[in-house]
Amino acid sequence: MPTLVLLRHAKAEPSATDDHSRILAPRGRADASAVHTWLQGRGINPDRVVVSTAQRARETWALAGPTDPEAVYDERVYEAGTQALREVIAETPDGVDTLLLVGHNPGMERLAWELDDSVRAREVTDRGLSTGAVAVFSVSGWADLTDARLEEVAVPRG
Repeated sequence: MPTLVLLRHAKAEPSATDDHSRILAPRGRADASAVHTWLQGRGINPDRVVVSTAQRARETWALAGPTDPEAVYDERVYEAGTQALREVIAETPDGVDTLLLVGHNPGMERLAWELDDSVRAREVTDRGLSTGAVAVFSVSGWADLTDARLEEVAVPRG
């Protein structure tokens, strides 16, 4: 089964001239590096990575991800609701086994709630996705996420 990984950007500085240009806070940089270690430890090597165009999401992936594959930066992921995120996921090409999406709340958190509404999953996702949280789902395919199953949620800290 394909794997969908949702990664909420790491902790950002509280303000900037505009929200889109906010950078990671020192804790966020450390946490993004911890995400890198966590992904490697789990053997999660995405075939495709789609990242919000916001600076904090870009920085998160630069520190958390491997050098391959090259990330796709998609402005639709910035401030996206669940429908927009589902559309981005549905565009994943055939042959991709693991898609990793780097985005923002509340969209990422709400998508995690929607993907698996089993009692076991809700016990975890009802707590929300804090900054730097990683949620791993097995899915039946990219266009139809109705059979998604939450495998793991982690919040690596640096």
